[in-house]
Amino acid sequence: MLKLTNKSILISFYLLISLFFTMSQAKSTTSYILSVDTGNQATIDSTDFLKNVKTVLTQFQGVVTHEYTLINGLSFEMDPNTFTNNVQDKLVALGKETGVKVNIEKDQDVHAFTGKH
Repeated sequence: MLKLTNKSILISFYLLISLFFTMSQAKSTTSYILSVDTGNQATIDSTDFLKNVKTVLTQFQGVVTHEYTLINGLSFEMDPNTFTNNVQDKLVALGKETGVKVNIEKDQDVHAFTGKH
């Protein structure tokens, strides 16, 4: 049989408490997709704009998780408490300065059919 001593019980307790506090301090992030619409203006280079977007995201502890080639855009993760209207407004204003339209939405599952089949 396994014999537990007071010392091993105390160590197990401290490890459990340590694990609990580590998990509770981990920040929850939400994934977002940012896409850029240049409209009919073929002269606008969205590459420089996306570099500026990455700078803004980094300032607010956002992490770029993927850059898309099929569409002009990227996905990023950020604490939803940090991603307030201020961050979104800053990115949209940056787009207006550059002459592009910025679309930002929460990344989520998309289903083609709803209901029972």
